[in-house]
Amino acid sequence: MTEIIAPKVGKNSPRQAWLLDFNLAFVGGDIEKTLGFVAEDVTWELVGEGTIKGRDGMRAWLQSMAGKQARRVEFRLFITHGRSAAVNGSYEMESGSKFEFCDIYEFANAKNDSPITNYTSYVVRV
Repeated sequence: MTEIIAPKVGKNSPRQAWLLDFNLAFVGGDIEKTLGFVAEDVTWELVGEGTIKGRDGMRAWLQSMAGKQARRVEFRLFITHGRSAAVNGSYEMESGSKFEFCDIYEFANAKNDSPITNYTSYVVRV
């Protein structure tokens, strides 16, 4: 079971709560729930690794990661403004490998439940 450490997100920040839900689905390996947060034509850039296009591409990538579980995930900061947001933190895999990450999100519009259209992930092994 993955240990999750996350800042409290309150009722005054529904976009932050929405992003936490997205990230918890992602970390928990719930592929269909994760895909429910993204646009059909989402573009996900894994900096230094490549770009994934569309829900089907994201589904295939997530399926390829099945069985690889993080031991611990810490979300440090959720920043939201209009159609953009960022989340940073760290994770440790069951193998003991440790990583720091920052994800940048762009949404279809400024509504709190608007799907992610562009997603850029910076991940550094530490």
